[in-house]
Amino acid sequence: MKKKLELSQIRFKYKEDKLSIKNSNNNPFNQFSKWMNQAIKNKVFEPTAMSLATIDKKKVSNRIVLLKDIKNNTFIFYTNLHSKKAKDLKKNKSIAAVFWWPQIGKQVRIEGRIKKMVTTKEADSYFATRSRKTQIAAWASKQSYIISDREYLKKKIAILEKRFDNMPINRPKFWSGYIIDPFLIEFWQGRDSRVHDRIVYKKLKNKKWKKYRLSP
Repeated sequence: MKKKLELSQIRFKYKEDKLSIKNSNNNPFNQFSKWMNQAIKNKVFEPTAMSLATIDKKKVSNRIVLLKDIKNNTFIFYTNLHSKKAKDLKKNKSIAAVFWWPQIGKQVRIEGRIKKMVTTKEADSYFATRSRKTQIAAWASKQSYIISDREYLKKKIAILEKRFDNMPINRPKFWSGYIIDPFLIEFWQGRDSRVHDRIVYKKLKNKKWKKYRLSP
């Protein structure tokens, strides 16, 4: 007889990494880049994946998106402008995001607002780097809308493949990028006995960052 899986008894042993005010970078973006590089080096699956929370007037919504750039102390991601998240952001610019890298026992939590959207030139430039299949997919998907079945998507993709046969695929106007301007970035390092390290950076009125240690 199989032993019942007790979720409450699942444990994860963290590495011996430490995080303190002293050994963390004074610039949270430099600290983030250091951890991102560690995640990539340790072959974390989808290291750029972040859980992005948005809110409309009443409800919170959450999903995974991919970080595509860090520029001028902001984080950038791309999406369909007809999506649920895009509709939320029209009503409320506030966001929260989390990166979780289990192989290295690290987490980064972000709170901020959508500063603005990327420029047309920036969106076009990034879209041009995507594979043809993902470019076609961007055109084919009416993101977050109900469809009858997967066959509907397959037929739509086939039509678009013929339309763009032997020619460059331009970026659809309903697809672009958002710029996250954070006011709080927290770095969480897993430690033994759940006595974790938490260092939070808060942006001051003068745009400088101040670090604090939080209780786990």
